[in-house]
Amino acid sequence: MRKDKLREHILLILLASAVGTTTMLAPKQAHPVGGISNSKVIVPNTETVQKGRVEFEPFFGLSIADDRDDSTEFESGTRLTFGLLDNLEVGVNLIYLTISDSDKIESAEKEFGDTTAGFKIRLMDDDDNYPFSLAWQSGVTFPTSGDDAPWVYELGGLILTKNVNERLSIDGDFVVGIVEGGEEPDAFIFNSEIGLGYYITHRFQTVLEMAYSLENPENEDNTSAFILTAGFTVQAGKILTVIIGISQDIYTNNIDKQLTLTSAFTFLF
Repeated sequence: MRKDKLREHILLILLASAVGTTTMLAPKQAHPVGGISNSKVIVPNTETVQKGRVEFEPFFGLSIADDRDDSTEFESGTRLTFGLLDNLEVGVNLIYLTISDSDKIESAEKEFGDTTAGFKIRLMDDDDNYPFSLAWQSGVTFPTSGDDAPWVYELGGLILTKNVNERLSIDGDFVVGIVEGGEEPDAFIFNSEIGLGYYITHRFQTVLEMAYSLENPENEDNTSAFILTAGFTVQAGKILTVIIGISQDIYTNNIDKQLTLTSAFTFLF
């Protein structure tokens, strides 16, 4: 990788963190539902944004591929999630800047990326004497980045949250979907995640997550990845939560491994 380009991208991340302009970006191999809230780094939980309130979350991330061309990609955008009912939220992710770079090409900038939208509805709540909380998620990706981009339909999946005690919580989810259109063949996708969160203090939570992603295109070889994420969240105030994470592919099949650095400042209004 050209060190000057990597240095420029890292400086962009540090600068954005300093001024508070950063939702979490999932690793490129994953297909999570966009526009919904989470309580850890990437894995969603069953909680929804309170009725009548909104989460505003500008975001960015840097992905570094382990390939021959030392490919990197910087991406930023904004998530808006609205609480419609006591147990229902809807939201959207807008990608407004993507910068790609590698040893083969000069830095290329794209001003608008694909738009992802989704909803989450809580079906069971452990506050009602259930052993865990349960929610349903679903979403769609609109190919707003160009004519060659595909539609992605996250048809649905479940989210499960177990609060072991006041400090320790476990979230797990899965979602299935299809990819249609674009340059690549249509495909079936599956994404599953599990995350552990432990509050060292009442404001500071350490997070460890594992994700599995599978894409099964028509008449093509499957691609899959196991992704490990570590990070933390900090409740910096009544309306602000800071999230920092680093994701590393620990196994991939028919796709290059990558390292993804992400951070987020989530404002609740």
